[in-house]
Amino acid sequence: MSFLGPDIVDWIDGLVGRLLHGRMHRFSFSRRTGFTGSDVEHLLRQYGVRVWEREMDDPEELALHVKRTQAVWAEYILCRAGVPLTCKLLDPRNAQWAAQHEAMPRPWTEKGVGPYTVIDHLVDWLDRLAGSSHR
Repeated sequence: MSFLGPDIVDWIDGLVGRLLHGRMHRFSFSRRTGFTGSDVEHLLRQYGVRVWEREMDDPEELALHVKRTQAVWAEYILCRAGVPLTCKLLDPRNAQWAAQHEAMPRPWTEKGVGPYTVIDHLVDWLDRLAGSSHR
């Protein structure tokens, strides 16, 4: 979102998230493995985890924030899906469990959580514009 300044939109999104939910946990992952930020965001939303404050300015990795209360669950989902996390794991057992299971767990609901903030809607709109297969 650099057209509005140095990530000001994502910074505001993160501020709103922290005001609503307190401290967040930051997950980072490599850009070079076929997972886009949109892929990861939609994956997490499918399992009930909202994403806040996306970071896209690093040429090597992408990052996003989730509520601390959902961080271990989010990490489990990311590990199970094979997302190449570059951050320290909260629970190293998540990587072990991911190696033991081939299929993803069944989402709690078919639709997951929908867009919530203006940024969520913008991500979904850009996905539709690009012809993404999400949702």
